[in-house]
Amino acid sequence: MNSILKPSLTSIGLPSVLEPVGLTKDRRPDGGLTLNPWYRCRSLVWDATVVDTFAESHYIVSAAIPGSVATDAETDKCQKYSDFLDNYYFQPVAIETTGMYGKSNTPFLSCLTKKLIDISGDPRERQWLHQRLSLAMVRGNTASILACVQA
Repeated sequence: MNSILKPSLTSIGLPSVLEPVGLTKDRRPDGGLTLNPWYRCRSLVWDATVVDTFAESHYIVSAAIPGSVATDAETDKCQKYSDFLDNYYFQPVAIETTGMYGKSNTPFLSCLTKKLIDISGDPRERQWLHQRLSLAMVRGNTASILACVQA
């Protein structure tokens, strides 16, 4: 997912670094940091994660409320990186293996795609970004299944 988000951010004028070092003493986000401000004079820090919808610990909740596993992962990421919130704009990017996004991803991706459309003038930017993210999910799911079969 990072290899999809980083070029998208760069194309709207926000160069970034992946897995930035030095934001905190003991951890770094599995995502990136924009070098220019994203919102309210703050750089964007994102942490991308894919959550297994069908894991034993998730399948009851995911069956009841679609996207709830990704939303829970977003909440966990926000708590994990709560010390970033004073200096950076933090965006968790959580997607379930079925392709459902967490709740905070919708406004973030809408804003990103709006900026992509403004730059390129092509209204299909939204579909293209979602297609790239979906293909990354399919590739990840395929690799996971093949790893189980070969074991």
